Amino acid sequence: MQLTTFFAILVSLAPGFVIATLDPASSNTKAYKPAKLNCEAAKVSTAIQAAECSHNTRTSGTQTFAVFQVDHQYDGNNGYPYGTCSAYTCTPPASDELEADADYWIFYWSDEGTEGGVGTGCIKDPNTGECGCENSDGTFVAGSDSCV
Repeated sequence: MQLTTFFAILVSLAPGFVIATLDPASSNTKAYKPAKLNCEAAKVSTAIQAAECSHNTRTSGTQTFAVFQVDHQYDGNNGYPYGTCSAYTCTPPASDELEADADYWIFYWSDEGTEGGVGTGCIKDPNTGECGCENSDGTFVAGSDSCV
């Protein structure tokens, strides 16, 4: 059985349970937030690194964008910024539907952002600050960029 088929079955058996999957954003827009949205978040993850939000999809459907809001209680910790990642499966807001806000970052799984790529750098081990990646079960693998 292919791994993606296994995860699809697992998700269908556990409604509301979503596994993060390594699938980096294609573009990003820093210091902006949507002024309005045309759908509700499919998944909200709290107390995570912006890099986790930009490097992993978090929905069982096709994730189109994610909005990250900085939580300043974690300022200065390894992997900063930390905050809340809200993942969406609907059409991303157009550039004229965004408003400036230094505590936000939007990650797109398309070319709709103002900058190409994830924009965040690597996911970091919260204890050591070493770069790595996170497997779909949440296990951090230091020094790797090939998590599944």
